[in-house]
Amino acid sequence: MMITCWQKRRSTFNHDWLKNQYMPALAKYLNLLDDLIEDGEFAQTFVSHVLPEWERQREEAMQIIKTFEREMSPQRLLDSAPLCRCKDYTKRWLGNLMHLLWLERYPVRSWIAEASESLENTDAAYERLQEALRNCDEVCYNAPPKSLRTWFADFRDKCQLMANAISKFPSEVNVV
Repeated sequence: MMITCWQKRRSTFNHDWLKNQYMPALAKYLNLLDDLIEDGEFAQTFVSHVLPEWERQREEAMQIIKTFEREMSPQRLLDSAPLCRCKDYTKRWLGNLMHLLWLERYPVRSWIAEASESLENTDAAYERLQEALRNCDEVCYNAPPKSLRTWFADFRDKCQLMANAISKFPSEVNVV
């Protein structure tokens, strides 16, 4: 099985960062807002240090979605042995055929559309949350009131939907 750079990027973003770091931090912050746990240092730094990580990572999510079809098409198998030894002419027609069969047999465009929509919804939820935080004074920004819990929960839910959508992308190049 050939592992592509795209597969590594998908895993790093979706599993390592989003599911195993960012979403647990959001869940912990919701627990703080619900008075289920206490962690003064985390409460003081979450909004200013952890929450904005979304802004730095969203570009990676967009690139993963944008490049999925090209990078995970079975056409890519022509780049590896033994198919890489085919003549260029054969690679062109065979590659096109492999790609078209893949699009026919798998809901590739549907996966991309769902992930793109999830990214847009996550961005919108993040912007609503940021707007609610901007409307707070300095004290509120450092320790948001429980009334903002809905905005944090909505953002967390949208992150989960996006993680689910990206998880639908196959983790290996499918042979058709």
